[in-house]
Formats: sequence, C-alpha cells, structure tokens
Amino acid sequence: MSDATSTGLSPAAREKRHLCRNCLAAVRGAYCPHCGQKQHSPIRHFSQVIGELFTDILNFDAKLLGTLKPLLFMPGFLSREYFAGRRMRYVSPLKLYFFLSIIAFFLIQQSIDIAVENQGAVNAQATGVAADKDMDFHIGNFNGRDWNAKSNPITLPWLPDAGNALINDRLMRLENTVKKKDWTQLVHAGLAAAPQALLVMVPLFALLLKLVYPLKRRLFMEHLIVALHNHAFLLMVISTGVVLAWMSSWRSTPPWWESLTGLLTTLISVWVPLYFLLGLKNIYAQSWKMTVFKFLLIGFFYLQILVLGVIINFILGLLML
Repeated sequence: MSDATSTGLSPAAREKRHLCRNCLAAVRGAYCPHCGQKQHSPIRHFSQVIGELFTDILNFDAKLLGTLKPLLFMPGFLSREYFAGRRMRYVSPLKLYFFLSIIAFFLIQQSIDIAVENQGAVNAQATGVAADKDMDFHIGNFNGRDWNAKSNPITLPWLPDAGNALINDRLMRLENTVKKKDWTQLVHAGLAAAPQALLVMVPLFALLLKLVYPLKRRLFMEHLIVALHNHAFLLMVISTGVVLAWMSSWRSTPPWWESLTGLLTTLISVWVPLYFLLGLKNIYAQSWKMTVFKFLLIGFFYLQILVLGVIINFILGLLML
C-alpha cells in the first residue's frame, strides 16, 4: 500500500500540505526557502510555548558560557571565529554586547547608590547636620544678576520660545536637585544616556580600525564585529571590577581578602591594554612594530572621542532630570 493511500490523502492533497501558506512555494524544511517564513504555526498550546522558551534560555546559557571564556582570555579569538564562519556555537556579537551592557550599567548604578547612601550617612553622623538641610547653590550669573528661571531666564535668540523654556526648566531642576544634595539623582542623570553614548562609540571605534588598516581590504562590518567584541570585553571587565570593589569592602573578612581583591584588580588593569594589543595582532596579523604603533594611534584618538562623549553624555543626562 502506498504512503498516500495509507494516510488517506491524495497526492495533490499531500503536495498542498508542503506548500508555504504565505507565498505558496514548495517547502521541504522548517522554513520557506522563498520568503523565509517558519512553517510551524506560532499559535500553539501554552505548554509548548513555555517549553520552547526554556529551550531558548538553556541554549543561550550554553552558548554564553562557551563565549565568555574566550572573550575574557583569548584576544581576537571570537572575531576570527566569526570571520571563519563558526558562529552558531557562540552568542552573536550584538546580542553579547547588549547582554553585557545591561549587566554592567545595572551593577554600576547599584554600586553608586550604595556608595552615596553610605557616604551620606557618614557625613551626617560626623557633622551632626541634618541630611535634608539644603545647601547654598546657584547656577550662576546671567545679564549681571543671579540666574532665575522666571525673573532672569537664559534667552538664546536663535532658539524658539519652547527651546528657551525647556533649557530654563532643566536648569531649575538641576539647581533644586543640587540644593537638596540629591547626589543619587544627579549620578543617575549622568548615567542615563551612557548606554546610548557607548553604543555610538562602537561604530566610531570600527571607523578608526577602518582608517588605520586601509590595506587589509576588510569590510566596515568586519571592523564593526571587532569593535563589538572589544566593547563587550570592556563591559565584562567593568562588571568584574565593580564586583571586586564590592568584595573588597565586605566586613568580617580575613586580612588577606582585601589584598587578594586588590591583586586581581591590578591584574585586570594590566590585562586590558594587553588584551587590545594582542587582539589587533591576532586579527590583523601585522608585525609587532606596526601593531604597537597602530595600537597607540587608535588608543590616542579613541580616548579623545571618549572624553568628548563623556562630557556630552553628562550634559544630556543633566538635561533629562
């Protein structure tokens, strides 16, 4: 008995079952080769959806564990693996960057909150001054008088009234926040645009690589992959540094504990520039002399851009108060 007869379907009906419902192209796998639509319906039992969710999470965890080790200890390895086409065993560069940025900025904000609260308590206890007492602070002078959002506002002739009103409103919030000594809110404002600013640094770093290595004939996207991996490493180092700072401040620890965390912090500080240098050598395969020269050149211009980005980021953060 034929397979068509055993299933109770005619050959035409069986062929129809293997057509994509979106474009009607013939399909032999899980995805349509013509339009790319997945053939399994997204409308399933809730238990199936939960099962697939856990499968995705476990697969991500397995990939993540296999990605973080070479990211931290093997400079340039992940980028070379990506260029060689071995990508499925690792977390993609963009996902890795976003995942580590979320962790890094969360840890930074938590660390700052704890530090500000502890310092505020120490200052209040040492001086005996009430924590809620306002301090004397003014934005500055404008037109020969103290600035005031209502009686003496800043007026830029090339801005519309709405723009001037927005600037004076933000300055008033900044002045009130400083007067109340709300350092946590000020720091959070400064960090508010930090993830976006760091994300802008990634393509700028890739552009520096493109300019410094013009004869390698690599596409800009290849340099962008290198930039994503390098910044993911930097975010991982920042997260590790924050955790080590917490660990060094733990109470009731043996005397050698603080020395150990200090040693680890020093080793990380030495490893960061060495990591970037070795990464350039392993990826672009030039002589050590040229690699060191280009490493210093990239580092110089990147630091200039980074300082400018930090200043702009802090100003934008204060304007978002």
